[in-house]
Amino acid sequence: MQQPQKPIIRRSLAEGLLSCVQFKREDGEQLAFGQALHSFIAAYILKCQATGEETRMTDVAPLASEAWARTHGLQWSRWEEFLELCTHFADTHEASLSSLLRIEHTFTHDVGFALLTCTVDRLDRADAGDPDELPTNIQISDWKTERAELDHDFQARWYSQMAFLAMPSVDLVVFAVHALRDWWKPEPYIFRRGELSLWWDTTLNALRSRLDVPRAAPVGGPACPGCAKRYECPKATAVAGSIPETEDQADEQFQELLRLEEGIAVRKEGLKRFYSGHAERVVLGHELGFLTPREPRLVITVRPLDLVKWLKRKRLGGDEVLKVDSEQLSGKRLQDKLIEGGVAKHEFSRPSFKWRKHVPARDARRQQKKEKETNVSS
Repeated sequence: MQQPQKPIIRRSLAEGLLSCVQFKREDGEQLAFGQALHSFIAAYILKCQATGEETRMTDVAPLASEAWARTHGLQWSRWEEFLELCTHFADTHEASLSSLLRIEHTFTHDVGFALLTCTVDRLDRADAGDPDELPTNIQISDWKTERAELDHDFQARWYSQMAFLAMPSVDLVVFAVHALRDWWKPEPYIFRRGELSLWWDTTLNALRSRLDVPRAAPVGGPACPGCAKRYECPKATAVAGSIPETEDQADEQFQELLRLEEGIAVRKEGLKRFYSGHAERVVLGHELGFLTPREPRLVITVRPLDLVKWLKRKRLGGDEVLKVDSEQLSGKRLQDKLIEGGVAKHEFSRPSFKWRKHVPARDARRQQKKEKETNVSS
């Protein structure tokens, strides 16, 4: 009698099933875009390894073209965006061949009721040990094309434990997320052998219990946004059901959002005018009107330097109370002098989702400045 095949559970599927038994991963255009970029990065690093060079900028375009052409499900109008992202990766990441162990390496582990798998984007030794000896410390690098602040805790734990199971010599794993579109780097996860044992046993017990009841009712939760059933499932969260699938849908939703935003502003101003002549009230569980703050705020009545001197006399420390108001230093001439003196610098804050007026002339000036800087450096 033939034994039934064990289910193959990838990390992403496991994370979804733990939230909802009816989870089905969506294979959409955004996933295809990420797969194409991962394909390029793997080919690019392997090309560097084959030639023994840390960078191969001349190979970016042909490798990007090959990766794009062999990936199904792409939105063809995003080609320029894809090529720019590939170029950005090659321009900002060296191959680091001295520490490289594997590229696109798949770990597989049999737990009896299923075959668990995960594919790491890049695996490096992090112990600076003899290349002929087995590594004791490793780093798993994971490329991310998303710009939102996502939770990578489950992935970090799953990948790290799978590495511990497959590599007995390893005592420490560093899981590092690389946000390819942004300059900022999330803090890496660091795990030592044995640290994940209880979490792993708990996860396997929960996963097995989910697989034992495949017809269980769906549950709305964190897996909904990535589930292919989110538009038809009655338990899907409101946010998951409103995620657009195409740029046209996204544009339509943004138009609606602008109308709602304008409507809110009008309503708020109207209520403000009304309550300017009426006492505050409690309406629908909210205090409404011109409200006095619940707690008084602290007002410093001396100059900042006098406050610092007083704190230091009391041995309370004083430097932390000083905060420079950059708005008071908004003059370009003054800013240039501060930067030249080594006491200030210009930097961008972390990207966040928002909208602002598009000014084509400003974008053109920025592009001209970028091209000028590129020509000077070359």
